[in-house]
Amino acid sequence: MVKKYLVIIFSIVLLTGCFPSKRILEDIQLVSAVGYDYHSKNKVKLNAMVAIPQSGEDVPPISQVFTTITHTSKMARALEQAESPKPFQVGRLEVALYDNRLAEKGIYNLVDTLQRDPALGRDLYLAVVQGSTKPLLDQKYPLSETPSKYLFQLLQQNMLSNIPDSNLHRFLYTFYGKGMDPNLPLLEKQGDRIRLKGTAILKDDKMVGQLNLEDSFMLKLMMESFEKGIYEVKFTKDRFFTIQNISSKAEYHFKNVRNSPAIDIVVKIKGRISEAPKIPVSKPPLVEQLERATEKEMSEKINKMVDKLQKWNVDPIGLGDLARSRRRGFNFEQWEKQYPDIPINVKVKVEIVQAGITE
Repeated sequence: MVKKYLVIIFSIVLLTGCFPSKRILEDIQLVSAVGYDYHSKNKVKLNAMVAIPQSGEDVPPISQVFTTITHTSKMARALEQAESPKPFQVGRLEVALYDNRLAEKGIYNLVDTLQRDPALGRDLYLAVVQGSTKPLLDQKYPLSETPSKYLFQLLQQNMLSNIPDSNLHRFLYTFYGKGMDPNLPLLEKQGDRIRLKGTAILKDDKMVGQLNLEDSFMLKLMMESFEKGIYEVKFTKDRFFTIQNISSKAEYHFKNVRNSPAIDIVVKIKGRISEAPKIPVSKPPLVEQLERATEKEMSEKINKMVDKLQKWNVDPIGLGDLARSRRRGFNFEQWEKQYPDIPINVKVKVEIVQAGITE
């Protein structure tokens, strides 16, 4: 029994060294969002947004942006300390932004410093901004307490329904992986709002193209299974209906005829009609017509989106990685030469499982 108590006491003593040192929030500045802007060939402008707590109940924090110009982000952070009465801590960083000029020239060095910081989590959101990041971080928004919170919630909820899921971990996985390319959300400032414009498509770490929101939705259908998408379809000249995605799944079929690959992709969607003015959706034959109309429109648009990706010679879907997993002795060099000209045919199959409350 004495030995048992000694073991317990000894374990507690050892564990006390495992707890992190205490940091009083009033004594530090918590950086919750950063923005990187292009300044010159070898210099970047770092905008760090901190949320300063205010005394009193239900009093929202005040946001403040610290800006400096330097060669590296770590040095920029050190220079910004010269303006702050309290030391910066980045453990609560939620969003990192990159202006479009910087994204076109390459962002790996700036992303690399994030992955090397042990205080940061891999679920950190990254995004490209159309224009400078500073005005976006400096604005007060009526929709949220701070710009960082607004950005975090905006990206989080849109990744459930409109754009491919993306974060620091996903970016690094697609950057280092073969047969795949990264993509990031694309944002822009509009008055006192932040708008999700679409998706930035990258080759390695450089932005080579942009997809609008509709194409971003098509890309998400091919990359992920998800349940909360909404899509509007033109039925006749003046009649439209909206289908809400209940589930989706993409199936890939690789063909290799005399070393000339081809890919057939089938995107299966189950959904319900959420809105259909002037359309009597309770009639089964008409529901079938709505299914065919959705299949035709989405198949055309998704194939046009894939053509864009091939023209830019980028593969955010990860077709190269999928082909490698299905073929022994796969040659990536040969695949990369062939990829822009590979015949890729996408068909969408739609099943409407509910036609709304009228059913």
